[in-house]
Amino acid sequence: MIRLAECTAPEARRLAQRRRSVVLLPLGAVEQHGPHLPLAVDWIGAEELARRIAPHLARAGWTPVLAPSLPYGASPLAEAWSGTVSLSVATTSRVIVEVVRALARHGFRRFVLTNYQADPGHLRAIARARRALRRARLQVLVAGFAPADGRPNPMLDRRVQALLRSPRPAHEWHSGELETAMMLAVAPRLVRRAEARRLRPVWVDWAAALRRGARSFEQIAPDGRGYFGWPPAARAATGRRAMALRGRLIGAALLEDLAAWPARPRRATAR
Repeated sequence: MIRLAECTAPEARRLAQRRRSVVLLPLGAVEQHGPHLPLAVDWIGAEELARRIAPHLARAGWTPVLAPSLPYGASPLAEAWSGTVSLSVATTSRVIVEVVRALARHGFRRFVLTNYQADPGHLRAIARARRALRRARLQVLVAGFAPADGRPNPMLDRRVQALLRSPRPAHEWHSGELETAMMLAVAPRLVRRAEARRLRPVWVDWAAALRRGARSFEQIAPDGRGYFGWPPAARAATGRRAMALRGRLIGAALLEDLAAWPARPRRATAR
């Protein structure tokens, strides 16, 4: 995987001219992740997704180009918690659009937003950005947590949930077993392990709460500590297996979408 920020301008120009270059733009957030994980979880997760996806693209003949991550995003669910930096939906969308347009100005045509931030506000910002870019003759895909489009999301695949030790994998979410496991695998020094071991399970139907219109973690779990699930069950091996599986599943879906664009115009039917 080529890191765009480490390229010279002439090297970037040559990359932009390649028909099979794909820019991976990680989208993260700086927000609370309970008493045991750092504010940078979603930022780190977005970059890890890009790292897991890139080999699958490269083996199929694409050239993955990693753009510098956007660390800030829309985090309205967590904005009352210390350290959280939540941009508005409009600002988050505008930043994504301007970064993509800036790179497209130099010739890049295909983009994958690798996103690890699942806040509904952040997903609305991504959807808004994609709509704004629709007329620019660019392919803008989303890998990871994505606005609903009617297709199954590999991030929530049952095969991923089956890797967990949790007795309630469907209730594992923000800072629970899976997210803690990812951090143990990718950035173990940032996990407050002693604190994580003391945390009791918090089983909350967060999906139902969001459907009912919950707009903050406090509304989802009053008096909660900012996590949902069973952090003490997390193991680094689980994080490695889960991210590898997510990378494989997402990579396969991306390859199908990349191959289908641009759509070939239909031939006129002779009369």
